[in-house]
Amino acid sequence: MTYPPEPWYLEGRLYLSVWLMPRRGLAAALPPEVRPVSLAGRALLGTAWAVYEGDGVLRYREVLRAVLVRRRCRPLVTITGIWVDSEVSRAGGRALWGVPKESAAFTVRGRDRFSARAGRGQVCAARFRALTRASPRVPVAFRVAQIRAGRLHISPVRGRGRIRLAHASWELGALGPGGGTGRHRPLLSLVCEDARLLFGEGPRHPEPGGRPCAEP
Repeated sequence: MTYPPEPWYLEGRLYLSVWLMPRRGLAAALPPEVRPVSLAGRALLGTAWAVYEGDGVLRYREVLRAVLVRRRCRPLVTITGIWVDSEVSRAGGRALWGVPKESAAFTVRGRDRFSARAGRGQVCAARFRALTRASPRVPVAFRVAQIRAGRLHISPVRGRGRIRLAHASWELGALGPGGGTGRHRPLLSLVCEDARLLFGEGPRHPEPGGRPCAEP
């Protein structure tokens, strides 16, 4: 299947929640060269929902689970579960970066409620409510560590977005560690509007109007 070369320039809205989760059984889902970062003896885990639209290289939706890890003293992120509604994104994510994308069907209600299903099972459902006004554009930058072709592959992610604090409630379903079910409340939740991201190695992508997509 043909997919865009890296880096992928993506525009849209992001919804993120951060959790403290037990470390038990987590290492099996991580590359062997990284270790989970601990806070009070627990791992920091993030769940995120994204709607990519606008002038990005692809338009699709995704939901993911990621763990904050370290390689020696270097902080990284490892994606341990991710579902998308684009076969092009699925193929490209796996081939370019070793991101383990699976296919799912998504239902979006307004701008703050969504759910995802894979086969006959629920991946997750969530509802967000922004609590603050949108901030000025905030830079973001991190690196994603995955196994690609049997080796550790580290990919940069950088961009900007207007971040707001939010209240969120989730039904984690298959998105939870070990596929746990039930309703959960996260430690912190954010909404990132007007997000513009660059995923992978390569030159900066121009924003609409000829302005560069600035790196932080």
